[in-house]
Amino acid sequence: MSKQHIKLSIGVVIIVASVAYLMFSGATGSTMYFLTVPEVHQKLSTLQGEQIRVAGKVTAEPIAWDVSKLALGFVIGDEQVRLPVQYKGVKPDMFQPGVDVIVEGRIGRDGVLTASVLMTSCPSKYEADKNLTL
Repeated sequence: MSKQHIKLSIGVVIIVASVAYLMFSGATGSTMYFLTVPEVHQKLSTLQGEQIRVAGKVTAEPIAWDVSKLALGFVIGDEQVRLPVQYKGVKPDMFQPGVDVIVEGRIGRDGVLTASVLMTSCPSKYEADKNLTL
């Protein structure tokens, strides 16, 4: 092989390795698993201060919404396990008790999840009717 072919081969290997590294590091850096409220309670001491994503249902407990400060306080969970959440930002239109939500944030020493992201799931009225026959 000539020197030109060797240089070209080394250049291609470096480019392929660089692209593979960037893809791998980008994918692992943004990976965040969903946790349920019971899972959070089981691992509460190890999750404090960690960035987590939790999926749950807004409970029927009172929702504290301060429009002037854009501060929202609510609880997610079920009858047995609950997780208080504090969120600063615009309240989603479909946010209400009984709605499934996904929150991302950090749990403090007090057990309150301070959320930086709040998303609601589509309500069941948008799902297809299972009794419908074609």
